[in-house]
Amino acid sequence: MKKIILIVLISVFISQVCFAGEYVLVKGKGCEVCEAYGKNLNSFNPGNLYNMACERKINPKFTDLKKPEWEEMDLQNNVELLKKIELFLDNFDVTSDNLEGWEEYIKSRIKDKYVSIKLSQLYILNDGTVNDVVKYAEEGCTSGKHYGALLLVLNDDLNDINIVKSKPLMQNSRYMKNGPLSEGWEYSMYDVFIYKNKTYFDRWSADQWPLDKAGKNKIKLLKVFVIETDKASNASVKEICRYKFRSSK
Repeated sequence: MKKIILIVLISVFISQVCFAGEYVLVKGKGCEVCEAYGKNLNSFNPGNLYNMACERKINPKFTDLKKPEWEEMDLQNNVELLKKIELFLDNFDVTSDNLEGWEEYIKSRIKDKYVSIKLSQLYILNDGTVNDVVKYAEEGCTSGKHYGALLLVLNDDLNDINIVKSKPLMQNSRYMKNGPLSEGWEYSMYDVFIYKNKTYFDRWSADQWPLDKAGKNKIKLLKVFVIETDKASNASVKEICRYKFRSSK
């Protein structure tokens, strides 16, 4: 029995060694929040790039870091909100001018648990005002052909998107200046964390676009952003941290 336990422990140790990796800070060195967040990510001994895709965990030993509390929304009672989000994301060929087919489409999304919407009250704009923020997730996490999770600010009635306040959160890698705001959100997993009472959001992306000068895919990155709001209520977003996953294999 002892021999079997020893073999199992050795196997676990070898697997951790063989598949261990780390997030290397390539932008934001010396920045307190970037250094702390990187140490937190690596404290989980990420085995591969996808370990932190769905949700960036927080290690309890890093007491200055915390995650917001999310509440799962009942989609049956929020059909209109789901419809508006789907239209915003251009997820279906039914448009706002042609609603035929929307009812069955939305029912199938809910029935198959293809999407989820979680709600939290956050100081996402760091302006002293609480906003209702939702995290919309599609097809689980990296398990399907089409997946993603993004953040949106809702209006006061929780039945529509506040486009102005949501815009800074849409840091999509393929967004074109004259294109739709949601362009390129696929394969990006957004999340939120709080450091010393200030709110940050990050984006893990498996998007293969754009290519580098050699025609190869760029290294997939994890980026951290912060929104600052001035006295005139103008919000601006800044990328402060960037991590590259490095495998030890």
